[in-house]
Amino acid sequence: MKKIFVLLALVFLVAGCTVLKSDNLEKVIDEVLTSNENLANQYFAGYQYYLPREVSLINKYDYNTTLQYKGNKIYLYVDIISYYHKKEENYETKDDIYFSKVLEHNGKKGYISIEREDDVYYVDMRYNYGHIETYVKEEDLAGTIIQSCYILNTLKFNDAIIDSLIGENKIEYQEEQFNLFKSEGSSSNYLNTIDDSDGYNSDDDEIILDDDSIELEEDNDLNN
Repeated sequence: MKKIFVLLALVFLVAGCTVLKSDNLEKVIDEVLTSNENLANQYFAGYQYYLPREVSLINKYDYNTTLQYKGNKIYLYVDIISYYHKKEENYETKDDIYFSKVLEHNGKKGYISIEREDDVYYVDMRYNYGHIETYVKEEDLAGTIIQSCYILNTLKFNDAIIDSLIGENKIEYQEEQFNLFKSEGSSSNYLNTIDDSDGYNSDDDEIILDDDSIELEEDNDLNN
């Protein structure tokens, strides 16, 4: 119930605004990330999270997931390696981009940076051992940030499962982690990497819990 009230408040806050000013944007982010949500409707090997109704799961490959919000693709990477080793990145805010903020709420840490590139905005958000990247239109920026905050804030891990996964495949997972991203603070090659797998097709029509690779239709029942 609290989630509904928070969402309604944020809707009214962003109503009539295509792009939030920095002060209001900071308030929106803090409002979502300080809420203690225990919701989940997406369950995979070692982790779970809540996917808002407005966001669709397009496909999933290992720990990379392609989501969609208002026609914009959102790319989510769940970093179980960093979670397993409790490794945290250091991030310094930047004054020369549209928005930059270090995030720390309820023991969860990360950052968000937003850069304007021509007529779109590049959003790079790492929080609670999840990483979201997307390019969005101006009118969808505020909504995208709200949805991204909800997803990453509700991310929860299963220590027993992750311990078994890392213990059996430690070298393989470490190699995957370091091949995904460039140096911090810059647009990574993650978007291109996931774009190449957007056409991924599974031979099985049935969606299996904890499957490493799934592809769903836009109106998947999990989002209802």
